[in-house]
Amino acid sequence: MSKKHVQKSAPRAQASVAITEAEWDIMELLWEKSPRTSQEIVALLEEGRGWKRATVVTLLSRLTAKGALDTEPQGNRFLYSPAVERSACVAEETRSFLERMFGGALQPLVAHVAEHHSLTKKDIAELKALLDQIKPNS
Repeated sequence: MSKKHVQKSAPRAQASVAITEAEWDIMELLWEKSPRTSQEIVALLEEGRGWKRATVVTLLSRLTAKGALDTEPQGNRFLYSPAVERSACVAEETRSFLERMFGGALQPLVAHVAEHHSLTKKDIAELKALLDQIKPNS
């Protein structure tokens, strides 16, 4: 009986996948270095987060089902690699946050940051420069 070989591909730039806070921990490890085995991931998260093997395996399974991870059989184990780029997940998280907290509008977010955080003159100059570089969509 032969094992089906899953072709490993480069992370997909356009794909966006909503991932949970716990799933971010696994994805960050894989964006940092991949492929990794589940044993490597378990060891890193047991040490760093105190997670149990079953928790990590469940999260790997969920991420694979969501299409966030590619798997490649290697003997009696699997190698895990990101199927999506970090930037795509950051974009999805940002869109979701903006929608939940500010009804999708950017101006209230910027107003909130300006009101509740100490912005330096340098911060403000950098924001102005960034806004000057942005080209409108319409």
